[in-house]
Amino acid sequence: MIQTFDAIYDPEEAARAERTFYVRSLLELRRASTLGTPITFLAFVVGGLLLDAPIWFVALFALWLALSLLGPLFFYVARPIAARRHALAHPVRQIKLTQEGIEVGGVDLRSAKVEWRRVKHVWETGDYLLLVLGKFVSVGIPKRSLPEGADAFVRASVKECRRGRPR
Repeated sequence: MIQTFDAIYDPEEAARAERTFYVRSLLELRRASTLGTPITFLAFVVGGLLLDAPIWFVALFALWLALSLLGPLFFYVARPIAARRHALAHPVRQIKLTQEGIEVGGVDLRSAKVEWRRVKHVWETGDYLLLVLGKFVSVGIPKRSLPEGADAFVRASVKECRRGRPR
Protein backbone atom coordinates (compact mmCIF):
# COMPACT_ATOMS: atom_id res chain seq x y z
CA MET A 1 0.00 0.00 0.00
CA ILE A 2 1.32 3.37 -0.98
CA GLN A 3 -0.85 6.25 0.07
CA THR A 4 -0.15 9.96 -0.16
CA PHE A 5 -2.30 12.59 1.49
CA ASP A 6 -2.19 16.14 2.79
CA ALA A 7 -2.30 16.56 6.56
CA ILE A 8 -3.71 19.80 7.92
CA TYR A 9 -2.01 20.88 11.16
CA ASP A 10 -3.94 23.07 13.56
CA PRO A 11 -1.59 25.07 15.84
CA GLU A 12 -3.57 24.48 19.04
CA GLU A 13 -4.06 20.77 18.38
CA ALA A 14 -0.36 20.40 17.53
CA ALA A 15 0.57 22.09 20.80
CA ARG A 16 -1.76 19.80 22.78
CA ALA A 17 -0.38 16.71 21.05
CA GLU A 18 3.20 17.79 21.78
CA ARG A 19 2.39 18.41 25.44
CA THR A 20 0.68 15.02 25.66
CA PHE A 21 3.71 13.32 24.10
CA TYR A 22 6.09 15.14 26.44
CA VAL A 23 4.19 14.26 29.63
CA ARG A 24 3.62 10.68 28.59
CA SER A 25 7.28 10.24 27.59
CA LEU A 26 8.35 11.62 30.98
CA LEU A 27 6.12 9.17 32.82
CA GLU A 28 6.48 6.09 30.62
CA LEU A 29 9.75 6.27 28.72
CA ARG A 30 12.06 8.13 31.09
CA ARG A 31 10.54 7.78 34.51
CA ALA A 32 13.84 6.75 36.13
CA SER A 33 15.75 9.77 34.85
CA THR A 34 12.85 12.16 35.43
CA LEU A 35 12.36 11.12 39.05
CA GLY A 36 15.74 9.60 39.86
CA THR A 37 17.85 12.63 39.04
CA PRO A 38 16.14 15.06 41.45
CA ILE A 39 16.01 12.40 44.17
CA THR A 40 19.75 11.76 43.76
CA PHE A 41 20.59 15.46 43.93
CA LEU A 42 18.32 15.88 46.96
CA ALA A 43 20.15 13.01 48.68
CA PHE A 44 23.48 14.75 48.06
CA VAL A 45 22.16 18.06 49.42
CA VAL A 46 20.72 16.44 52.54
CA GLY A 47 23.80 14.25 52.98
CA GLY A 48 26.07 17.25 52.57
CA LEU A 49 24.11 19.21 55.17
CA LEU A 50 24.10 16.33 57.64
CA LEU A 51 27.82 15.67 57.21
CA ASP A 52 28.82 19.35 57.34
CA ALA A 53 30.19 19.31 53.78
CA PRO A 54 31.68 22.51 52.37
CA ILE A 55 29.10 25.07 51.32
CA TRP A 56 30.20 24.89 47.68
CA PHE A 57 29.33 21.16 47.65
CA VAL A 58 25.84 21.72 49.04
CA ALA A 59 25.27 24.77 46.82
CA LEU A 60 26.38 22.91 43.69
CA PHE A 61 24.03 19.99 44.29
CA ALA A 62 21.23 22.36 45.32
CA LEU A 63 21.68 24.19 42.00
CA TRP A 64 21.59 20.89 40.08
CA LEU A 65 18.50 19.88 42.05
CA ALA A 66 16.76 23.12 41.08
CA LEU A 67 17.74 22.70 37.42
CA SER A 68 16.58 19.08 37.39
CA LEU A 69 13.15 20.30 38.54
CA LEU A 70 13.00 23.40 36.34
CA GLY A 71 14.17 21.65 33.15
CA PRO A 72 11.07 19.50 32.71
CA LEU A 73 8.85 22.49 33.54
CA PHE A 74 10.63 24.57 30.91
CA PHE A 75 10.14 21.93 28.22
CA TYR A 76 6.52 21.41 29.29
CA VAL A 77 5.96 24.99 28.14
CA ALA A 78 8.56 25.32 25.37
CA ARG A 79 7.82 22.18 23.33
CA PRO A 80 4.13 23.02 22.72
CA ILE A 81 5.10 26.58 21.78
CA ALA A 82 7.57 25.21 19.23
CA ALA A 83 4.94 22.78 17.87
CA ARG A 84 2.41 25.62 17.56
CA ARG A 85 4.93 27.77 15.66
CA HIS A 86 5.83 24.92 13.34
CA ALA A 87 2.15 24.27 12.61
CA LEU A 88 1.66 27.96 11.83
CA ALA A 89 4.68 28.01 9.53
CA HIS A 90 3.79 24.70 7.82
CA PRO A 91 0.05 24.10 8.18
CA VAL A 92 -0.14 21.60 5.32
CA ARG A 93 2.30 18.72 5.06
CA GLN A 94 2.28 15.91 2.58
CA ILE A 95 2.47 12.46 4.12
CA LYS A 96 3.33 9.34 2.21
CA LEU A 97 2.76 5.90 3.72
CA THR A 98 4.66 3.02 2.11
CA GLN A 99 5.52 -0.56 2.96
CA GLU A 100 8.92 0.65 4.21
CA GLY A 101 7.84 3.63 6.31
CA ILE A 102 6.43 7.11 6.43
CA GLU A 103 7.62 10.23 4.63
CA VAL A 104 6.60 13.70 5.79
CA GLY A 105 7.29 16.78 3.69
CA GLY A 106 5.75 19.77 2.07
CA VAL A 107 6.14 22.49 -0.50
CA ASP A 108 8.32 24.67 1.72
CA LEU A 109 9.59 21.84 3.93
CA ARG A 110 12.29 19.24 3.40
CA SER A 111 10.94 15.73 3.59
CA ALA A 112 11.90 13.29 6.29
CA LYS A 113 11.65 9.52 5.93
CA VAL A 114 11.16 7.20 8.88
CA GLU A 115 11.25 3.44 8.53
CA TRP A 116 8.59 1.49 10.42
CA ARG A 117 11.25 -0.36 12.39
CA ARG A 118 12.31 2.95 14.00
CA VAL A 119 8.81 3.54 15.43
CA LYS A 120 8.83 2.30 19.04
CA HIS A 121 5.18 2.99 19.92
CA VAL A 122 1.98 4.28 18.35
CA TRP A 123 0.19 6.55 20.81
CA GLU A 124 -3.14 8.21 20.35
CA THR A 125 -4.09 11.60 21.70
CA GLY A 126 -7.46 13.23 21.25
CA ASP A 127 -6.61 14.71 17.86
CA TYR A 128 -3.35 13.07 16.81
CA LEU A 129 -1.74 9.75 16.09
CA LEU A 130 1.79 9.91 17.53
CA LEU A 131 4.53 7.72 16.11
CA VAL A 132 7.06 7.58 18.93
CA LEU A 133 10.62 7.29 17.66
CA GLY A 134 12.34 7.62 21.01
CA LYS A 135 12.24 9.22 24.43
CA PHE A 136 12.36 12.72 22.99
CA VAL A 137 10.94 12.48 19.45
CA SER A 138 7.62 11.67 17.87
CA VAL A 139 5.90 12.28 14.55
CA GLY A 140 2.36 13.56 14.93
CA ILE A 141 -0.33 13.04 12.33
CA PRO A 142 -3.72 14.73 12.66
CA LYS A 143 -6.29 11.94 12.82
CA ARG A 144 -8.85 13.91 10.85
CA SER A 145 -6.42 14.00 7.90
CA LEU A 146 -5.86 10.23 7.83
CA PRO A 147 -7.53 8.53 4.88
CA GLU A 148 -9.69 5.49 5.57
CA GLY A 149 -7.56 2.51 6.53
CA ALA A 150 -4.37 4.52 7.10
CA ASP A 151 -4.53 4.25 10.90
CA ALA A 152 -4.84 0.46 10.71
CA PHE A 153 -2.05 0.29 8.12
CA VAL A 154 0.31 2.30 10.33
CA ARG A 155 -0.44 0.18 13.40
CA ALA A 156 -0.06 -3.07 11.48
CA SER A 157 3.21 -1.94 9.89
CA VAL A 158 4.71 -0.98 13.25
CA LYS A 159 3.45 -4.17 14.88
CA GLU A 160 4.99 -6.33 12.14
CA CYS A 161 8.34 -4.59 12.53
CA ARG A 162 8.21 -5.02 16.31
CA ARG A 163 7.79 -8.75 15.70
CA GLY A 164 10.88 -8.65 13.51
CA ARG A 165 9.10 -9.06 10.23
CA PRO A 166 9.27 -5.93 8.10
CA ARG A 167 6.28 -5.50 5.81
